[in-house]
Amino acid sequence: MSQIQDALKALRRTMSQAEIAEAIGVNQSRISRWEAGDVASGAEAAAKLIALADKKTADASPELATPSKEATNA
Repeated sequence: MSQIQDALKALRRTMSQAEIAEAIGVNQSRISRWEAGDVASGAEAAAKLIALADKKTADASPELATPSKEATNA
């Protein structure tokens, strides 16, 4: 599975295709194509998707997030 599809799988637990599309500035049909395995287009949008998934994962599971500098310097 591609990194895009992994990100979509994580996001789709709590968001619709339309919500994901709006959050990263693409149309819903691109999200649908990505879910179907057509991941050949839109590197910038794909990067936004992966960043959104990373943020949502960190928000949902703070213990999985990368520690902040303050936490590591304490």
